[in-house]
Amino acid sequence: MRRRADAAGGHDAIVVGAGHNGLVAAFYLARAGLRTLVLERRGIVGGACVTEEFAPGYRASPGAYVLSALRPAIWRDMALRARGLRVSPAGPSLNLFADGASFVLRNSDAETADEIRPFARADAGAFAEFKREMAAIGGLLFPTMDGPPGPMRIGLRAARRRGVAERAAELLTTSARRYLDARFESEHVKAALGWDAISNTLAGPSDSGTGVALLHEHAADPSGAVPWGFVPGGMGEVTRMMADAAREQGAEIRTEAEVARVVVRDGRARGVELCDGSSLRARVVVSNADPKRTFLGLCDPADLPARFRGAIRAYRCQGASFKLNLALSGLPALAGRRSPGDEHRGLIQVTLPLAEMDRQQDDARRGVPAVDPHLEVCFPTVHDPSLAPEGGHVVTVGARSQPYALAGDGWDVIRDRVADRVVEQLGRFFPDLPSMVVGREALSPLDLERRLALTGGHHLHGDMLPDQLFLLRPVRGAAGYRAPIRGLYLCGAGTHPGGGVTGANGRNCAGVVAADLRRRRVRGGSAGG
Repeated sequence: MRRRADAAGGHDAIVVGAGHNGLVAAFYLARAGLRTLVLERRGIVGGACVTEEFAPGYRASPGAYVLSALRPAIWRDMALRARGLRVSPAGPSLNLFADGASFVLRNSDAETADEIRPFARADAGAFAEFKREMAAIGGLLFPTMDGPPGPMRIGLRAARRRGVAERAAELLTTSARRYLDARFESEHVKAALGWDAISNTLAGPSDSGTGVALLHEHAADPSGAVPWGFVPGGMGEVTRMMADAAREQGAEIRTEAEVARVVVRDGRARGVELCDGSSLRARVVVSNADPKRTFLGLCDPADLPARFRGAIRAYRCQGASFKLNLALSGLPALAGRRSPGDEHRGLIQVTLPLAEMDRQQDDARRGVPAVDPHLEVCFPTVHDPSLAPEGGHVVTVGARSQPYALAGDGWDVIRDRVADRVVEQLGRFFPDLPSMVVGREALSPLDLERRLALTGGHHLHGDMLPDQLFLLRPVRGAAGYRAPIRGLYLCGAGTHPGGGVTGANGRNCAGVVAADLRRRRVRGGSAGG
């Protein structure tokens, strides 16, 4: 497609937000020959995928902290390896329980079965079957990431012969707890396999649809996607290199340029108005903001059908995670160990039985933050010491069951109390940790909303449950990256295939936009809405 400005000197495409999906979309739009402009409200690119100093000499991300299933085409097309992007594979996942039990989900399924056997001998054998089932379902569903949502035709006939389609239907509709109860005996094993059911949602593991979380956590992507792990220099290196790649294709990126509204005339997006009052014209507008912020914040209600606005208001986008970055003077060892071990290279889950997760999530839905919740813990400086001063370390913690909407005092009142409780909870497992803290950054869901423009503080731009996935993400009428307003598109995590630093949303959206503009040019009329 020929690169050109519109008749008034505007742009072909304006991308709202320089998060990783916005940058990926801009790269592909510019590569297709479109004059592309990216507008970012903050002074840095990256959105929720950044590296920032939170204490003198200590750096971490307020959002994403590991690279997960970045699509192979993006890795190749943006030449990220040649730009110097590296991934340090994460180590085994250690699960710690309040009753003193612990075991490790290792990178080898056979070794993991050995870890499980002391809890329930039958579960060791069941785990192998569980992984085979996850792999089969993943082989059916993962290929749908690399294109707009639609019927899952890939391998469906063969899948039916093997019964995989039926297993996929079960996984997508049942609860994580029911799925695991049918396969395992040990409550410790079920908790270690099912904790992800409460990540970035207020649903509990017994709620229908949470079974899909098992797929995200336990199924390997057959596409050969970049393995998940830690990025030297932090996650901001990913988006810095993506921005470089987009600029090399001709995209322009402006920071400290906050968009106030999408300008619509005659039912079509014509550009944007910035918070400073200036306006910019474009043939299409691509929003990397979440669906609620896009449609309820940047759009005039009169430009959207009433029923669609109602669907967006009902879209579940309330975060339930409290983020804590701690600056430490050293690396704490686990209780009962003299020195730190290999467990610091992976994710550490301070977890609890599924029934207790249900109770805590039920309280969170009523606005009551959990005390002693599930914690996800990692030490990125074990992979990259440059993120802290010599001898220092960073620990990143995600505390679950911490709702955006509180029944009592607001987050500005209780934030530090919650952070203190999390440090105390960690101290039961890492006794030296509390005395090593020399700085911290506490981010409630409200803080994440303010800082990263994540409505409700939701990292994934909305719950990833079956009624908000595939053809229903975010809602009917906007599932193929196109909005009800012609010329307005979505490319963020609130679109198919959802959250995670995959870049699939941005790449898929750019393909739809470029195809629509080609058809519009050929017809000499309107398309893309």
